[in-house]
Amino acid sequence: MEHRRRFDWRRANPLGALKQMRHYPGIGWVGLVFFLYWLAHAVYPSVWPFVSAARYGWSEGQIGLSLGIFGIGGAFVMGVVLPRILPVLGEWKTGAVGLVFTAVGLFGYALAWQGWMVYAVIVLTCLEALADAPLRSVAAAKVPPSAQGELQGALSSLSSITTIIGPVIFTQIFSHFTGPASPVAFAGAPYALAACFVVVALVVYLLKIRPSADLPEKVSPQSA
Repeated sequence: MEHRRRFDWRRANPLGALKQMRHYPGIGWVGLVFFLYWLAHAVYPSVWPFVSAARYGWSEGQIGLSLGIFGIGGAFVMGVVLPRILPVLGEWKTGAVGLVFTAVGLFGYALAWQGWMVYAVIVLTCLEALADAPLRSVAAAKVPPSAQGELQGALSSLSSITTIIGPVIFTQIFSHFTGPASPVAFAGAPYALAACFVVVALVVYLLKIRPSADLPEKVSPQSA
């Protein structure tokens, strides 16, 4: 009850929540990291089946198996590895590690010219699942308790935007680099582009977002 605020229609919609977040110092950089990270992850549902079929000649069953192993690896990291690493490294460092493995994994998929390499990349880079939860905690530390719901709304808006534009971007890149007019045949191009998005996100994260312990006192929108 102590953190409740008066209802405001300007904040009661996704776009309003995004606009309101600008009042909190540093949250824009966090939003950019999330946007690039989620945009990069849109490559998986967008082109994984296409790349697997075109590059390795995989059947639907093989594609499903690879996605299943990918999901199991992520769930294992989230449920078993993350709770053990987080107390040791802290949220900020864990988020950085997750972003590094995300970028390495995407570059790995881009360069995996044989099917077995995909499974090797999944095993070696499943720590990419470390990124999301710590990043959310870092974002939550940037805003006061009364704005946590608003923050989640803003993040949901960013996620929704990436699910709209991500498939368009990655399918077009795949089509361009596998079509007859392509300057070079490279079915892994969508993964390479996604990896570049994450590299930019990592650079922003390291240079612009400080660990929670170093954050200045949060400022409410009314006093900004």
